Amino acid sequence: MLQELHILLFLGGLSVLSATLVPAQASLVMFALMATGQYAAWKLLAAACAGTVLGVGINWVLGRYLDRLENKTWFPVKKEYLQKAQDLFARNGSITLLLAGVPIIGDPVMLIAGASKINFWLFLSVAAPAKCVRFFLFWLIYLGLT
Repeated sequence: MLQELHILLFLGGLSVLSATLVPAQASLVMFALMATGQYAAWKLLAAACAGTVLGVGINWVLGRYLDRLENKTWFPVKKEYLQKAQDLFARNGSITLLLAGVPIIGDPVMLIAGASKINFWLFLSVAAPAKCVRFFLFWLIYLGLT
């Protein structure tokens, strides 16, 4: 019981990281844990999605306060590039948040959404499910293999 709790907390924590700019493979870890047959798949899926929701929220907050860093000499993104990304986001609207679950481009999209000061609850209601889709796909693959 305690081991299962530790595994679920680990997967949730990894999912938080995976939902931010930190490269982590929570979906593969979830799939591997499902494949062991030691843990209920729905619990693993719930832990992964819960962590992802938290990570998505962190991305919004980081993006929301990104403008405080743009004048720092160590900040890796130039102000004009950040503005171009915000303009692109403004042109395409919140539909862009559906890209949140796409590897590589999803995390920057979420940061720009926060920097564009999109409503947090709208952001969360679109971006979090978009990020969770990957976990559901791995779950469906697992179900097909069992």
